[in-house]
Amino acid sequence: MNEPTIVAGATPPEPEVDYVSLKAGQTIGRYEIVSVLGQGGFGITYRARDVQLGREVAIKEYLPSALAVRQDGSTVLPRTTKMADDFGWGRDRFVTEGRTLASLHRVPAIVQVFDFLEANGTAYIVMELLSGATLEDRINSGGRLKPEEVDRILWPLLDGLEQVHAAGFLHRDIKPANILLDANGNPTLIDFGASRAAMVGRTAAMTAIFTPGYAAAEQMTSAKQGPWTDIYGLAATIYHAIAGKAPPNAFDRMLDDSYEPLGKIAPPGFSPGVLAGVDAGLTVTARDRPQSIAGWRPILGMTSAPEPGATMVMGKADDAPAARVSVLGPATPTVSAEALPPPRKSKAGVWTAVVVVLLLALGGGGYYAMATRGPDPEMVKARAAAEAAEEARRKAAEEADKLRAEKAEQEAKAKADQEARAKADLEAKQKADAEAARRQFEEDTRRKVENEIAEKKRADEEAQRKATEEAAARQKAIEEARKATEFVAGNFDHFGKTLMLIGLKDRSGEIRLQGVDSVDDPALHKLAADSLAAQPRNLRCRQTDRLTDGTPLYRCLITRRTAKDGLADIPDSDRDDLALVLVRTGLLLASCDAPRSYADAEDDARGSKQYLWSRVNVPEYKRRCTR
Repeated sequence: MNEPTIVAGATPPEPEVDYVSLKAGQTIGRYEIVSVLGQGGFGITYRARDVQLGREVAIKEYLPSALAVRQDGSTVLPRTTKMADDFGWGRDRFVTEGRTLASLHRVPAIVQVFDFLEANGTAYIVMELLSGATLEDRINSGGRLKPEEVDRILWPLLDGLEQVHAAGFLHRDIKPANILLDANGNPTLIDFGASRAAMVGRTAAMTAIFTPGYAAAEQMTSAKQGPWTDIYGLAATIYHAIAGKAPPNAFDRMLDDSYEPLGKIAPPGFSPGVLAGVDAGLTVTARDRPQSIAGWRPILGMTSAPEPGATMVMGKADDAPAARVSVLGPATPTVSAEALPPPRKSKAGVWTAVVVVLLLALGGGGYYAMATRGPDPEMVKARAAAEAAEEARRKAAEEADKLRAEKAEQEAKAKADQEARAKADLEAKQKADAEAARRQFEEDTRRKVENEIAEKKRADEEAQRKATEEAAARQKAIEEARKATEFVAGNFDHFGKTLMLIGLKDRSGEIRLQGVDSVDDPALHKLAADSLAAQPRNLRCRQTDRLTDGTPLYRCLITRRTAKDGLADIPDSDRDDLALVLVRTGLLLASCDAPRSYADAEDDARGSKQYLWSRVNVPEYKRRCTR
């Protein structure tokens, strides 16, 4: 899975709420999180602000979802103790990636890394926040690129990749979606995936990161990867920009190669070297591809197309770099010394050699023809002695050389054995230290998890206890309130000084109805008292409110005239609101802040000229609520 592209130009979509990423406002060192730019299987990328320098940056967080989880909103921990080793190993590779990229200052066309740090149990890489559109977006919206657009992209990427490779680093995922273009079409290569590729080879929990069409064949196998792997990705990307489509999958090409070379398509306006160079970079077999950027440049820089069937020699890393040549149309052809055919052997040279041999033969024959006396005996003895001495010296030198070689071999063997023992001891110590650190980490993690579980259990129990106590307290309060308000259930006794003051049997004092005002009219008072006394009735009154001076207000429910005996047992749902009945019959006024039902009943009583409304001055009455 690919990491998110670091793009700040367009307005990002509304982010989904998740509980894995850091939240806005949290800090990592001197960096404050602003928002999430995106996340994948290997980590999360954030937009952040450097509070010290006052600039916005992009921060990539190492959080492989298959191996780790976030605890308490910030700390990253392995999912299990068995995964702790793989998690720690991948984090070290991630830090190495950040350290390497941070050491590359202002490399052309490569995203700049400002900082790398470790916090929250994991690691972070701080990069520049770029704006623009990807090359993939440019191709999708505008189609094939023009020669001058390819020229602006290709050469800066070659310069940048060459420095990245010199630092011993590979990108491993070059494709149009990982090349960002600014407003002028200048490229920046983003989303390095070296640590992710290392993790893929480390643990089965991770998935491969290559993109079909842009990944070399060796990325799908266990074959060695190198600069030639990035060359395949860049060649595939340039092919897509020129041809308007990605090349076939390298795996499919190993079975049935349907690749259509640019040299055969021959798009107009592009130099023959670029077309031949892209085709060479897309060779399926890694060893037949250019092995370095420096070895690739001479092919890309050719000003004339190679002859059909010609063998193209791929440059190695130590080849002299070729001068930058534009991919725009062909220039005046030039012929290099390497391109010239080997000189033919002339017949004159052969005859000259024959003459020299004949002359030597004749010279030798002349000497033997003149030496007719035979050798001088003393000369023979002297020559024999000299030859014997020379032979003795040669044997002594050979013996000395043999002894020196044996001694050097013994010393080398002893040194090698010593180095091997030292290396073995160091590896054993490192392994023991790593094992001890791993065990300590597992123990610390286990203890932390156990403590967190115990703490959570205690918190849950405390919360449960508090909830039980609060529920009991609420129930007790409800019971006490019910007992305090439902203080009486008895028959009507009398009205007080006004109709809204009522007396109940077995209760001293009078209670005040809620939601009504009274008119001091003896005739109305007598009418209401006679009406209630006409037949047995039962009231239930509950306190519902208080006036501002503290006077309690009550809501009283009365049995209906049609009710049968057993009046005290009739439920509240079959009773009438006494105050509402008195308002509806025109015996009481609704108070200014009474419920709507009271006001509607009052309007009905006024319209039908019920008792009160044949005596009250209506305009005067209305003014009392508008003061």
